[in-house]
Amino acid sequence: MHDETYWTLQTLGHWNYCWGGENEYGSNTKAAIIRRGLLEMRKFGQTFFGTVENETFFESCGVADLITTCAGGRNRRVAEAFVKTGKPIDVLEQELLHGQKLQGTLTAKEVHDFLAPRGLVNEFPLFETVYRICYENAPIESIVRDI
Repeated sequence: MHDETYWTLQTLGHWNYCWGGENEYGSNTKAAIIRRGLLEMRKFGQTFFGTVENETFFESCGVADLITTCAGGRNRRVAEAFVKTGKPIDVLEQELLHGQKLQGTLTAKEVHDFLAPRGLVNEFPLFETVYRICYENAPIESIVRDI
């Protein structure tokens, strides 16, 4: 799996974590969200890029980077504001990022559009939940309910 693909998928796990964090879920729930993100990233890589090794996900570029990304950055800032204000993500992107773009929301759409025609959206519930929150107005609470 290409580094670019891995990093792109990582942003999906990050958005889930941010939404869970802003809903004041406990540390076990937040850890479960990160774990689920890592599992789905690995599954996606192994399903579509068969040569991916498990060890890759435990390198610094894997789980360590996922945790770091969950702890800060522009995706987190916008996700937190989304939970607190309820404003549309594109509005928050303009207000908070001053010309920078989010990766997570676009990735959610691209991954959904890739999985849907293959009938595989249900195989990746966390990825699909991010898509539904971003594009179908699913409630934030679905972050724990649907994964």
